[in-house]
Amino acid sequence: MVRRLTTTEISELLATDAVARLATVDVDGYPHVIPIWFLWVADVFYLTSYPDRPHLERIRNNPRVGLVIDLEDPLRADGERPNRQVRIVGDATLSVDTDGTWTKRIRWKYMDRTVAPGAAERNPNRERILITVRPHDVTAVASI
Repeated sequence: MVRRLTTTEISELLATDAVARLATVDVDGYPHVIPIWFLWVADVFYLTSYPDRPHLERIRNNPRVGLVIDLEDPLRADGERPNRQVRIVGDATLSVDTDGTWTKRIRWKYMDRTVAPGAAERNPNRERILITVRPHDVTAVASI
């Protein structure tokens, strides 16, 4: 059985350190899916990547993308593993993360600064590309 997530549940899921999967399409129409860290702010997804990554070229050629963020619970005695997921499709735009602000914010979400102090600020001079995804459609469900 599936139910829709509440607005609060969506916010809670997107605030976790779950890794997103970004889907892009190549020039031959084949999908490519990669894991990537993200930040969700005011209904927009922000991701960053090094400029030479193949998914950036695919976005330049076709800005239509998909994102999936999900969490799966441990196996229950009834054999089920309930999950919560947010799936979006939308258009991506690319720009330079000029001062690294978005890269740092995304890294802070995923890195425990007590375990790896300063890691979010590493490679400050290495250029990063900001991927901004504005959803056209959002599906947010939970299996129960």
